[in-house]
Amino acid sequence: MKKLLKNMALAALFVFPFTNNVDAQVSVGPEVGFSAAGLYNDESDVYAGINVHAGATAHIQLGNFLAVRPSLLFKTGSLSYQDDNTSKISFTRISLPVPIMYSKIFDNGGNLFVGVGPNIMYSLGGKVKEQGQSADIDFGKEPGQLKPIDIGLHLKGGFQFSNGLALSTFFNGGFTNLSNVSGIKTKTMDAIGFSIGWMFGGGSDY
Repeated sequence: MKKLLKNMALAALFVFPFTNNVDAQVSVGPEVGFSAAGLYNDESDVYAGINVHAGATAHIQLGNFLAVRPSLLFKTGSLSYQDDNTSKISFTRISLPVPIMYSKIFDNGGNLFVGVGPNIMYSLGGKVKEQGQSADIDFGKEPGQLKPIDIGLHLKGGFQFSNGLALSTFFNGGFTNLSNVSGIKTKTMDAIGFSIGWMFGGGSDY
Protein backbone atom coordinates (compact mmCIF):
# COMPACT_ATOMS: atom_id res chain seq x y z
CA MET A 1 0.00 0.00 0.00
CA LYS A 2 2.86 2.38 0.76
CA LYS A 3 4.24 1.64 -2.72
CA LEU A 4 0.84 2.51 -4.21
CA LEU A 5 0.78 5.83 -2.35
CA LYS A 6 4.31 6.61 -3.49
CA ASN A 7 3.37 5.94 -7.10
CA MET A 8 0.27 8.15 -6.84
CA ALA A 9 2.28 10.96 -5.30
CA LEU A 10 4.84 10.72 -8.10
CA ALA A 11 2.04 10.72 -10.66
CA ALA A 12 0.62 13.89 -9.12
CA LEU A 13 4.03 15.56 -9.30
CA PHE A 14 4.35 14.66 -12.98
CA VAL A 15 0.84 15.90 -13.79
CA PHE A 16 1.42 19.50 -12.71
CA PRO A 17 4.22 20.36 -15.19
CA PHE A 18 1.92 19.51 -18.09
CA THR A 19 -0.81 21.96 -17.11
CA ASN A 20 0.66 24.72 -19.29
CA ASN A 21 0.79 22.43 -22.32
CA VAL A 22 -2.84 21.36 -22.18
CA ASP A 23 -4.32 24.80 -21.40
CA ALA A 24 -5.63 23.68 -18.01
CA GLN A 25 -8.76 25.28 -16.60
CA VAL A 26 -8.14 26.30 -12.98
CA SER A 27 -10.68 27.30 -10.34
CA VAL A 28 -10.08 27.95 -6.63
CA GLY A 29 -12.23 28.65 -3.62
CA PRO A 30 -12.90 28.15 0.09
CA GLU A 31 -14.04 24.81 1.51
CA VAL A 32 -15.48 23.90 4.92
CA GLY A 33 -16.92 20.72 6.36
CA PHE A 34 -16.79 17.98 8.96
CA SER A 35 -15.99 14.28 9.29
CA ALA A 36 -16.59 11.32 11.58
CA ALA A 37 -13.03 10.70 12.78
CA GLY A 38 -11.23 8.11 14.81
CA LEU A 39 -7.94 7.07 16.41
CA TYR A 40 -7.41 3.35 16.95
CA ASN A 41 -4.79 0.72 17.74
CA ASP A 42 -4.30 -3.05 17.52
CA GLU A 43 -5.83 -3.58 20.96
CA SER A 44 -9.26 -2.37 19.75
CA ASP A 45 -8.94 0.85 21.75
CA VAL A 46 -10.91 3.44 19.79
CA TYR A 47 -11.26 7.19 20.17
CA ALA A 48 -14.10 8.57 18.03
CA GLY A 49 -15.58 12.00 17.43
CA ILE A 50 -16.09 14.80 14.95
CA ASN A 51 -13.43 16.78 13.10
CA VAL A 52 -14.17 20.10 11.43
CA HIS A 53 -12.08 21.59 8.65
CA ALA A 54 -11.70 24.82 6.71
CA GLY A 55 -9.35 25.93 3.99
CA ALA A 56 -8.98 26.28 0.25
CA THR A 57 -9.39 23.92 -2.71
CA ALA A 58 -8.24 24.15 -6.31
CA HIS A 59 -9.67 22.30 -9.30
CA ILE A 60 -7.25 21.89 -12.21
CA GLN A 61 -9.03 20.48 -15.27
CA LEU A 62 -6.39 18.90 -17.51
CA GLY A 63 -8.59 17.38 -20.20
CA ASN A 64 -12.02 16.01 -20.98
CA PHE A 65 -12.03 13.62 -18.03
CA LEU A 66 -8.80 14.27 -16.07
CA ALA A 67 -8.35 16.74 -13.23
CA VAL A 68 -6.40 17.28 -10.02
CA ARG A 69 -8.27 18.71 -7.00
CA PRO A 70 -5.80 19.50 -4.19
CA SER A 71 -6.82 21.12 -0.91
CA LEU A 72 -5.02 22.81 1.96
CA LEU A 73 -7.15 22.42 5.09
CA PHE A 74 -6.94 23.32 8.77
CA LYS A 75 -8.49 20.49 10.82
CA THR A 76 -9.39 20.22 14.47
CA GLY A 77 -11.62 18.05 16.63
CA SER A 78 -12.10 16.18 19.89
CA LEU A 79 -12.22 12.37 20.09
CA SER A 80 -13.71 10.49 23.05
CA TYR A 81 -12.54 7.07 24.22
CA GLN A 82 -15.27 4.64 23.16
CA ASP A 83 -18.29 5.51 25.37
CA ASP A 84 -16.25 7.24 28.08
CA ASN A 85 -16.57 11.03 27.75
CA THR A 86 -14.06 11.58 30.59
CA SER A 87 -11.15 10.49 28.35
CA LYS A 88 -10.58 12.63 25.25
CA ILE A 89 -7.90 13.37 22.67
CA SER A 90 -7.86 16.45 20.45
CA PHE A 91 -5.66 17.24 17.45
CA THR A 92 -5.01 20.37 15.41
CA ARG A 93 -3.66 19.51 11.97
CA ILE A 94 -2.87 20.76 8.51
CA SER A 95 -4.12 18.42 5.77
CA LEU A 96 -2.94 18.33 2.15
CA PRO A 97 -4.92 15.83 0.02
CA VAL A 98 -4.04 15.64 -3.69
CA PRO A 99 -6.61 13.41 -5.44
CA ILE A 100 -6.37 12.71 -9.17
CA MET A 101 -9.91 12.92 -10.52
CA TYR A 102 -12.17 11.56 -13.17
CA SER A 103 -13.91 14.86 -13.88
CA LYS A 104 -16.79 15.29 -16.32
CA ILE A 105 -17.92 18.82 -17.20
CA PHE A 106 -21.45 18.93 -18.61
CA ASP A 107 -22.81 21.35 -21.21
CA ASN A 108 -24.61 23.34 -18.49
CA GLY A 109 -21.32 23.92 -16.62
CA GLY A 110 -21.88 21.32 -13.91
CA ASN A 111 -18.94 19.11 -12.96
CA LEU A 112 -19.08 15.54 -11.64
CA PHE A 113 -15.80 14.41 -10.05
CA VAL A 114 -14.48 11.33 -8.24
CA GLY A 115 -10.92 10.29 -7.52
CA VAL A 116 -8.18 9.07 -5.23
CA GLY A 117 -4.76 10.26 -4.16
CA PRO A 118 -2.33 10.71 -1.29
CA ASN A 119 -3.09 12.76 1.81
CA ILE A 120 -0.38 14.30 3.99
CA MET A 121 -1.29 15.60 7.45
CA TYR A 122 0.94 17.49 9.86
CA SER A 123 0.04 17.87 13.53
CA LEU A 124 0.36 21.39 14.90
CA GLY A 125 -0.69 20.39 18.41
CA GLY A 126 -2.87 18.17 20.54
CA LYS A 127 -4.19 17.55 24.04
CA VAL A 128 -5.16 14.59 26.20
CA LYS A 129 -7.87 14.97 28.85
CA GLU A 130 -8.32 12.30 31.50
CA GLN A 131 -10.75 12.68 34.41
CA GLY A 132 -10.52 16.45 34.41
CA GLN A 133 -6.74 16.57 33.93
CA SER A 134 -5.29 17.98 30.70
CA ALA A 135 -1.85 17.61 29.12
CA ASP A 136 -0.29 18.57 25.81
CA ILE A 137 0.63 15.85 23.33
CA ASP A 138 4.31 15.88 22.43
CA PHE A 139 5.27 15.19 18.82
CA GLY A 140 8.61 13.79 17.74
CA LYS A 141 10.59 10.56 17.52
CA GLU A 142 10.85 9.60 21.20
CA PRO A 143 8.82 6.71 22.73
CA GLY A 144 6.64 9.11 24.74
CA GLN A 145 5.79 11.16 21.66
CA LEU A 146 3.63 10.77 18.55
CA LYS A 147 4.86 11.17 15.01
CA PRO A 148 3.73 14.57 13.65
CA ILE A 149 3.42 13.50 9.99
CA ASP A 150 0.61 11.18 8.93
CA ILE A 151 0.52 9.91 5.33
CA GLY A 152 -2.58 8.19 4.05
CA LEU A 153 -5.12 7.62 1.30
CA HIS A 154 -7.77 10.16 0.28
CA LEU A 155 -10.95 9.24 -1.62
CA LYS A 156 -13.23 12.05 -2.78
CA GLY A 157 -16.30 12.50 -4.94
CA GLY A 158 -18.84 15.22 -5.51
CA PHE A 159 -20.58 17.64 -7.82
CA GLN A 160 -19.84 21.25 -8.64
CA PHE A 161 -22.74 23.33 -9.93
CA SER A 162 -22.40 25.87 -12.73
CA ASN A 163 -22.57 28.74 -10.20
CA GLY A 164 -19.47 27.39 -8.38
CA LEU A 165 -21.20 25.70 -5.43
CA ALA A 166 -19.42 22.39 -4.75
CA LEU A 167 -20.69 19.53 -2.57
CA SER A 168 -18.46 16.56 -1.83
CA THR A 169 -17.93 13.55 0.39
CA PHE A 170 -14.60 11.96 1.28
CA PHE A 171 -12.72 9.25 3.18
CA ASN A 172 -9.25 9.52 4.74
CA GLY A 173 -7.31 6.50 5.93
CA GLY A 174 -3.98 7.05 7.66
CA PHE A 175 -1.28 4.47 6.97
CA THR A 176 1.38 5.94 9.26
CA ASN A 177 1.88 4.30 12.64
CA LEU A 178 1.88 7.38 14.86
CA SER A 179 3.32 5.50 17.84
CA ASN A 180 7.07 5.44 18.47
CA VAL A 181 6.73 2.49 20.86
CA SER A 182 7.80 -0.86 19.41
CA GLY A 183 4.89 -3.29 19.04
CA ILE A 184 2.17 -0.63 19.30
CA LYS A 185 0.33 0.64 16.24
CA THR A 186 -1.78 3.79 16.36
CA LYS A 187 -3.53 5.09 13.24
CA THR A 188 -6.12 7.69 12.28
CA MET A 189 -9.19 7.61 10.05
CA ASP A 190 -11.87 9.94 8.73
CA ALA A 191 -14.53 7.29 8.15
CA ILE A 192 -16.73 9.65 6.18
CA GLY A 193 -16.70 13.39 5.70
CA PHE A 194 -18.67 16.09 3.93
CA SER A 195 -17.56 19.42 2.49
CA ILE A 196 -19.16 22.44 0.90
CA GLY A 197 -17.20 24.93 -1.16
CA TRP A 198 -17.54 27.78 -3.60
CA MET A 199 -15.21 27.80 -6.59
CA PHE A 200 -14.17 30.83 -8.63
CA GLY A 201 -12.54 30.97 -12.04
CA GLY A 202 -12.02 28.15 -14.51
CA GLY A 203 -14.25 27.62 -17.48
CA SER A 204 -16.18 25.05 -19.47
CA ASP A 205 -13.91 24.66 -22.52
CA TYR A 206 -13.91 20.90 -21.95
